[in-house]
Amino acid sequence: MRRLLCLLALAACSKASDDAKRMQASAPPTQVEPPSDLSIAVTIDGSAAAPILSDTLRTTKPDFADAERRAWLIPTLVAAAAPAGTSIEATSPTGMSVKLTHPMPQGLEPVLFLTRRGDVIVSAIDPHDPFPDYHGRGGRMHRAGDSLPHVAPVTKIAISRPPSYAPEPEPTH
Repeated sequence: MRRLLCLLALAACSKASDDAKRMQASAPPTQVEPPSDLSIAVTIDGSAAAPILSDTLRTTKPDFADAERRAWLIPTLVAAAAPAGTSIEATSPTGMSVKLTHPMPQGLEPVLFLTRRGDVIVSAIDPHDPFPDYHGRGGRMHRAGDSLPHVAPVTKIAISRPPSYAPEPEPTH
């Protein structure tokens, strides 16, 4: 009788732990929103500019979107990044940074990317295939994953326009 009780107890324990390993704690959200405390400092040619906030991303239409992800071209969020040859340097809280040029070789474009997990990153994407099959599935499928440069999370974006850039004079009224 004692052996039977021990076997039943072991079976119940292993069954519960197996279910816990297989079951997801909660369903992922259907629509991911930017973190409410998002604030990315922006500098343009060394001068402070308006930061990119969660409200900025909520109110600006993404340049690329699917059911799970959204991405904004950096020039969409910071108009000063639009001139060809502009350098965009994104920095993380740990000081790691990636420097991208607008436009990049092979037609790639720098973007601010909101992932399905709610992470905000700066990355380079191909505008013709902004969300290739490997996004989010590299490890599981033993694929190489995203080889394009990116930094996450992002706390600062520094925009440096090319020396040949001359801003248009302000209109006088």
